[in-house]
Amino acid sequence: QKITMKTNTNKWFKEITWLGDNFEKFSVDELRILCHAKEKEMPTPAANLGNVFRSAAKEGLIEPVEEFTKSKWRKSSRVPRQYWRKKR
Repeated sequence: QKITMKTNTNKWFKEITWLGDNFEKFSVDELRILCHAKEKEMPTPAANLGNVFRSAAKEGLIEPVEEFTKSKWRKSSRVPRQYWRKKR
């Protein structure tokens, strides 16, 4: 049985491209802040944020950095978050 995602991951590529153009490195927290400021919906469930970033990397927009950070977002699971950067 094929599993399908509810989230169309390319919906956030514009914001991820902006982060790549304006930040040396960034994590999902920065995407959340940007979407909140623009009053744009977030992927649901929140666990799909990683899928959005991996899809952007697959499209050549960004690449992972071998560095992690803990989320500063309240009510976050505190699981280390991958840093990303614009693809070089």
